[in-house]
Amino acid sequence: MLIHLPSALRRFARDHEVVELRLPADVRMTVGDAFVMLGRDYPAIRQRVLDDQNNIRRHVNVFVNGENVRFMQGGLTQVSNDSEVWIYPALSGG
Repeated sequence: MLIHLPSALRRFARDHEVVELRLPADVRMTVGDAFVMLGRDYPAIRQRVLDDQNNIRRHVNVFVNGENVRFMQGGLTQVSNDSEVWIYPALSGG
């Protein structure tokens, strides 16, 4: 799985724009679980994407294969080794 990081999170991943996460082949995993797994190597990213209950924070937008997970199953959206995940901070203003 490829996880694309916004510029604000890259400093927590040794300045990588994309982080590859290899999932166990025989295990079904959600995008929330994948962020927990990513947090083992990059805890600051996990803290900024997930809250204390491992839910995606309100101010963070996550896309799996081009689809916003808010319109899918949220943090329970299924992912695989072939998935691409994008993290975008929410924008506000007027």
